[in-house]
Amino acid sequence: MAGTIVLGIALVVTILVGWTWQRGAKAKAALAAKYPPPGKLVNVDGYRLHLNCRGQGSPTVVIEAGAADCSLAWGPVQREVARFTRVCTYDRAGLGWSERSPQPRTAHNLVEDLHTLLARSGVKPPYVLVGHSLGGLFVRLYAHEHPDQVAGMVLVDAVHEELFLRYPEAFNSLRQRGLKPMAWFLRLGQMTVAAGAFALAPKLYPQQMLSFVPEEARETYLGIMSADAKCLAAVREEYGAVDDYHASVRAAHITSLGDIPLIVLSHGQTQRVPGLSEEVNQQKEQTEQQMQVELAAQSSRGKRIVAEKSGHLIQLDQPELVIDAIRQVVEAAHAGRA
Repeated sequence: MAGTIVLGIALVVTILVGWTWQRGAKAKAALAAKYPPPGKLVNVDGYRLHLNCRGQGSPTVVIEAGAADCSLAWGPVQREVARFTRVCTYDRAGLGWSERSPQPRTAHNLVEDLHTLLARSGVKPPYVLVGHSLGGLFVRLYAHEHPDQVAGMVLVDAVHEELFLRYPEAFNSLRQRGLKPMAWFLRLGQMTVAAGAFALAPKLYPQQMLSFVPEEARETYLGIMSADAKCLAAVREEYGAVDDYHASVRAAHITSLGDIPLIVLSHGQTQRVPGLSEEVNQQKEQTEQQMQVELAAQSSRGKRIVAEKSGHLIQLDQPELVIDAIRQVVEAAHAGRA
């Protein structure tokens, strides 16, 4: 009798899983059709990356998003920058509309992805590179490896490669303890997307993962994240590679960006971490602000602006500051070429 009940339950579960998978596949296909890429997919060594360019003019502004982020986070800024020059956003491999890469997820490989993407798309230098958070590491590494292509830079609350070396030990310990649970959380999400559950019931998607996307883009972001498990797979890999990214940039010994026009935008609102004492939070904040000063000093024409009303997401909290900083750097780059 017990064996019959167990067999019956197993049969019901199998039917439910099969039904969800079949319905989910159709729902995922419908989402992919509903939210096509706004730009173009460009073949980069056997896989395609999404590039979205708007506007006209030179130098071209190229925007590098933060950790696990994609081009959708920059829609409002891109619209305004396109009024005075050409501006391109893109998605790193696996994120947004971009396909996954068979190459290891290293800082150097990601920089070369962008270099190849721009070349094959006919987006010619000079570039003004804009990097938010982790993207700041990548644009500085790009400028280090291709200095003749970079006419200016805007760093938006960018991270410094010595960040985890100089943070308070209490924060680093807390962060290390959180890495494994985060990886499991993202893997579970990846499996849920693969089964089609988020496509069938979008409200199940963790709302905290939408907080770094402008309100106007959240429906689209939710759609593309729910349509293909490769997105959350890339998010998991990106977070897992963060320490390696920092180590790679440290190994490059980028101490100077020369004399390019550089604006460093720093958050003005303290980013308090739950579970840490006020003293440790203050130490963390002082460390971050000191490194922002050091980043601005990497160019003889560098300056730092504090976004007093912003947290880490300055492009959402005070987009006008980001737009104005890009305008200033573009104009300075023009003057330098005159």
